[in-house]
Amino acid sequence: MYKLNILLFFYYFAIVTVFANTSAVNDSFCIIHEPVLSLFSYNFTNLINSTKDVVLNFFNITIRLQLCSPLKEKCNGKDGYGVCLLKNKEEKGIGKMPPTVNITQGRISFIFTGDDCTSKVKYIVNIIMKCDYKAENSYPEIFPNTLKTCNIFMIWKTHLACGPRIKKNCTVINNGLHYDLSPLTTYSQNYIILMDNKTSSKIILNVCHSVIFEYNALCQSTSGACLQNSSQIGYVNLGDVQSPTITDGKLMLEYQDGDLCKVKNITMPHIKTTISFICDFEAMDTFPEYIGGSEECHYQIIWKTRAACSIEFLRNSSIATAGKCTVNNPLTNFTYDLRSLMSKNFTITKNDIQYKFKICESLVDNSCVTGTGICLSNNNKSMGISMGKANTNLIWEEGGPYLNYTDGDLCENGRRRYTIIAFFCGPEGSPNEPLIMEQNTCQLIIHWNTNLVCEQRIKCATDDNEINLSSLIKSTDNYIIKVNKTEFHINICRPLVPVSGLTCIHGSAICKTSLNSNNEYINETSLGLSKESPMLNKNHETVLHYVDGSICPENSKKLISSNFTFPCYNNDKGLPEFKKYEDCTYIFEWKTSITCGAAMGNWISPCIVKDQLFSHECNLSLLHKNEKVYYVKNKQGKEYSINICGEEKVCDNSAVCQGNNEYGSLANVIFDYGRNVIKLQYSNGSKCVNGFYTSEVWFICNKSIGIGTPKLLWESECSAKFEWYTNVTCSCQSSSQQPTIPSNAHDVQNFSPSHTGIVAVIVLSVIALIIALFYFRNPDKRACLRSCINPFSSRRGNSRVQYCRVDTTEEARLLLDVDATQCQTDSDDDLLNA
Repeated sequence: MYKLNILLFFYYFAIVTVFANTSAVNDSFCIIHEPVLSLFSYNFTNLINSTKDVVLNFFNITIRLQLCSPLKEKCNGKDGYGVCLLKNKEEKGIGKMPPTVNITQGRISFIFTGDDCTSKVKYIVNIIMKCDYKAENSYPEIFPNTLKTCNIFMIWKTHLACGPRIKKNCTVINNGLHYDLSPLTTYSQNYIILMDNKTSSKIILNVCHSVIFEYNALCQSTSGACLQNSSQIGYVNLGDVQSPTITDGKLMLEYQDGDLCKVKNITMPHIKTTISFICDFEAMDTFPEYIGGSEECHYQIIWKTRAACSIEFLRNSSIATAGKCTVNNPLTNFTYDLRSLMSKNFTITKNDIQYKFKICESLVDNSCVTGTGICLSNNNKSMGISMGKANTNLIWEEGGPYLNYTDGDLCENGRRRYTIIAFFCGPEGSPNEPLIMEQNTCQLIIHWNTNLVCEQRIKCATDDNEINLSSLIKSTDNYIIKVNKTEFHINICRPLVPVSGLTCIHGSAICKTSLNSNNEYINETSLGLSKESPMLNKNHETVLHYVDGSICPENSKKLISSNFTFPCYNNDKGLPEFKKYEDCTYIFEWKTSITCGAAMGNWISPCIVKDQLFSHECNLSLLHKNEKVYYVKNKQGKEYSINICGEEKVCDNSAVCQGNNEYGSLANVIFDYGRNVIKLQYSNGSKCVNGFYTSEVWFICNKSIGIGTPKLLWESECSAKFEWYTNVTCSCQSSSQQPTIPSNAHDVQNFSPSHTGIVAVIVLSVIALIIALFYFRNPDKRACLRSCINPFSSRRGNSRVQYCRVDTTEEARLLLDVDATQCQTDSDDDLLNA
């Protein structure tokens, strides 16, 4: 059996190597054999509509489409097309049948070639098929900017682009408390974890669900986690997907039986991965983080998240923040707001029994006793039967909120009647009306599919979580920016927190308004909804787009949008600033240190750390104001000593010790601005079984906790990591307010040269310009020049922990093959138009 596993292991990598870039060839081009695992086929024939074409509208442009058969209606009077474009009442055949079908690195593309776009170029339509297990009866999505070109791109998210999967139960019960990690399960993309700053190796992960088999994620179908290793071709299975468990009081997922362990002196036969979840109610939109273990074939990941809290804790938290017919989803901070259903009368019938009810209000027609929220009509009596008294207490439940109308009329055994009205975000096309699910003497259960509880949760981070804006999200109020008499109400990656009297489009993330003489909001205009994740532009700045706002006043065919740029700046979280309005778009700038990523730092004796980006200085000697040495015990009684500044002679001056074992000397100081964490990394300690002891101490800013004390975050046989919540690192001083920028031409105005000097400078500048024009005719030299004269971007690139942007968004990954070892600085528009 051992030899068989080895053979299968090498067979898998051989298959990946040989077939990863194979074009699909099949008589029926809509049935594609998957070439890497060779275990299944994609069948897109069910996307064929036998009666009508798929119709896509984008302002004044209409596209008719069929993927697997010719259009049902002719295009410009001709047959044989699969894609037809209608603009200005003129039809153009932009895609002829059949298309070319390619499958490359897991990306499936249908490429249609059409009629002439220009005298030299034909239309090309590239439809990229994207796995989404929840997408049924879906339609392609167009990249709007490509409609202006001859090369049009679309993405079609569908379950038909998915392979076989394994899905496990994601709940566990411990001491009467229920835990559910299913909100972390993803059905259309994976979690990507960068392992360290030295390689481009990535851990690809899902929760209670096998890794999504997709572009650049060609993992085995049983994998809950796999490794895309930069040092070898192929993917390593880090463990098969499993259900969560409670071990030693900790909520965790343990993915076992991965590929064979090849590390010497390790008796573990197979690689495994353990994900330890930490309940943190303040942790929203967080991502998993690798903390070590690869050297022992046991990959360790920690994840601080609200989803790791018990359902009971989350429900109590939501009750505490509930309002009148509103309640927050504690996992996402999305506000369920059913106030628009109030003041309306509803009637529902089942088995010839009719019920009248209202939402969050009592009936006023005297058909039942005063205060009744739902009344069973009784034709034989003057008074109906109360099935529960009304209340405004909307209660959160995973999957959707509900109302519980209790204390109705008496029923059997002296009990009181009650009604549950549960609200759900139903599937597309489902009836938007209440339905009776259960009906008996004492109980009535009503389910109601309504768009009012449909969340659109946006990942508030760039791809690979390089830049995370989640800490800017507001959950109890909004940012308000005042410009003259105008107010901008703003939230980040989420709809606005409801404000009394503010009536922008439901779901707006930014709203422009003003106040009248009575302090009432007037002239409300939606400036966009949050539908896109942040991305990086060509200047390596973080950009967030809000789209689909109110109708643009100067162009009724366009909707207002907003653009936020987040330049790296020594400004803590910062605040948005309105810059200008042009072409139906509001432009904002938000200077913040959050987008500065992680910067390397230096140790300055005796106990100061200083970063290389902003020159922030933190005096860590304040940590030892009360205690010179801190002691931390694990559950087995093993004791560590932590002495950051080395003031006490403990364990040969090592900062972290356990017994006589030294856990390393200082190797790296890292300022992680996105997470507001300072990391001290120690390496090359005492000799251990498979190398040397190492350790890390993470200082996490918390202004209300005082000096704080360290806690053990994770440990293995040869390594330990600690977290230390403290206010000491919250008040780091900076000797400059911005990143150090090398001098440039603008600095000339700071000097007072003589007239002769000015003339000399002008003459020399002209000569230099002429020489430069000849020299930089070569495009390679121009590219080199750009990298040299962009000090801000260069500074950031050098000061990060060698983070490297491979791509910006999920769509960008699909559009282009990207060398994972090369950095990209192009925007999505640049990529599309390249």
